Amino acid sequence: MRSPRADVSRIVLAAACAFGGAASAFAQDAVDAPVAASAPAADASAPADPRAARIESAVDKLRADPLLSGKHKEHRLRWKDDAKEEPPPRPGDGSWLFEWMRSFARFINDMGRFLLWGIVLVLVALALVSVRHVVQLRAFRRAKAAQAVSHVRDLDVRPESLPDDVGAAAWALWQSGQVQAALSLLYRGALSRMIHRFEVPVTASATEGECLTLARGRLETGALRYVTQVVRAWEANIYGGRGLSDAMGEALCTGFGQRLDASAPAARGNAP
Repeated sequence: MRSPRADVSRIVLAAACAFGGAASAFAQDAVDAPVAASAPAADASAPADPRAARIESAVDKLRADPLLSGKHKEHRLRWKDDAKEEPPPRPGDGSWLFEWMRSFARFINDMGRFLLWGIVLVLVALALVSVRHVVQLRAFRRAKAAQAVSHVRDLDVRPESLPDDVGAAAWALWQSGQVQAALSLLYRGALSRMIHRFEVPVTASATEGECLTLARGRLETGALRYVTQVVRAWEANIYGGRGLSDAMGEALCTGFGQRLDASAPAARGNAP
């Protein structure tokens, strides 16, 4: 691509050449004028004035020059894979609307991608927080179980000190005539379930009445009623020396698994 300074120089040079040609033609005509005046008049068939012909020739050259005709061609180097330049949209057509819709669709696509990644990050964070809470809860329960009392008034309430089926073992003792041992096993089992399963804060020095008071709100109604029956039967036999019927013993022994092993803890909102 030529610079504008080179184009101006060429125009000035062409104009100078044309002016020089015209000046030389006028000078030649001035020299030939006396000769022509002294020569006899030419007839009608003589050729045209050469001065006019030279001026006309100089003018034709000026017209043919592309720099003076108002038309100019420029050559520009471009890469083959260059994208074609799209003309700017005209206000009258609807291409601007389609361009705006295309831009809006790209914006929605980008925002959707960012939103998806944001949701994934939030879910991962929630999962990590949930795992942390579960681990902390299990550690708290293990620590609480480790801190739980092992004996209540010389009665061993550790889960490992009890048989797997407390009710069946107590009924076997009852049938063999060991009513006090059966009641002791039922009472120990009830205290152990209250402490380790229902998380009743029974202390090592808690009395029977205190245990029942602490159990309210942490045991559901059926389990609380059963524990109350066991405590009352224990007190009547140990402290009062009263005998109990086999029907009552069977009901207490068979009800242990149904009331304390199968029932769920009461809602904590009801706890005092």
